[in-house]
Amino acid sequence: MRMRNRAVAMATAVLLGAGATGIALAPAANAGPAYFGIDGGGAVGNDWEDEENLGVESYAKGNAVALWEAVLWADGALWEDDEGEWRPFKKSQIDGSFGPETESATQWWQSRHNLPETDGVVVSESWDFAQTRLQSHPGNIVQYKGDARNVNFKRVGGKYQVKLRNVGSWKNAHYRTVG
Repeated sequence: MRMRNRAVAMATAVLLGAGATGIALAPAANAGPAYFGIDGGGAVGNDWEDEENLGVESYAKGNAVALWEAVLWADGALWEDDEGEWRPFKKSQIDGSFGPETESATQWWQSRHNLPETDGVVVSESWDFAQTRLQSHPGNIVQYKGDARNVNFKRVGGKYQVKLRNVGSWKNAHYRTVG
């Protein structure tokens, strides 16, 4: 009988330990993958102050890049082609890919707004300046007031969304996902 009691006690201890582990892991297992995109919680005026760098070598493809390209388009940014001619950054260039045209347009944008960094990498100073032009509107709309035109974004569930030309629907402004 003693042997049976020990076995039951050990089995109970193992099950309780497994149960405790299961309870501890359950919230993390149900939480899903962490969101890695442009945050939109709290006041609109400080939404973009802690965003990641964007550039040819930093998160070069993603819907966050498309959001940035929409800012460039709204401000009427120009980019320099291989022949040294300046061309307007067009709406059709909002593709979520931080290539040479986006880099050149970002350099132009940074220089135009007298920012200390003009290397074409979107860093905190660029995000900080851009967020000063954000205005909240009804229906979760956040409008960027550009020099040439305004562009709308959405904030849903604490996440920024951008409307992509090739998809036609609102997509989370994720750093690693295009489309």
